[in-house]
Amino acid sequence: MIRLIALMMLMMLMTAAGSVQADALQCGTSLVSTGDTRDQVVAKCGNPADIERSSVFVQSMAWVNGVPVSAGNTLIEVPVELWLYNFGPTQLMRRVRFESGRVVSIEILGYGYAAEGG
Repeated sequence: MIRLIALMMLMMLMTAAGSVQADALQCGTSLVSTGDTRDQVVAKCGNPADIERSSVFVQSMAWVNGVPVSAGNTLIEVPVELWLYNFGPTQLMRRVRFESGRVVSIEILGYGYAAEGG
């Protein structure tokens, strides 16, 4: 009974938050995680239901002994892609964010929807 209550509270919190960060995305027997490339994600999960493309400008950084250090005041344009994975109305959707072609975050969204014309 306590587990059921805890599960219900967790589900209410997820719904209230709108989206929740995830450490990984499971597609079949494969896991997508931060650092994966677009090609690796497509190989593991197939094509997304939707892709949004944009870009952001970030300050240039250099890594010194594993620590990011400012490399001046130069701004660099970084391509961003948001891939939406819809697993149907009985499963939660996922939004995978790529920057410069690599996964930087995975969000858990609401329940999916039935594919049109299927």
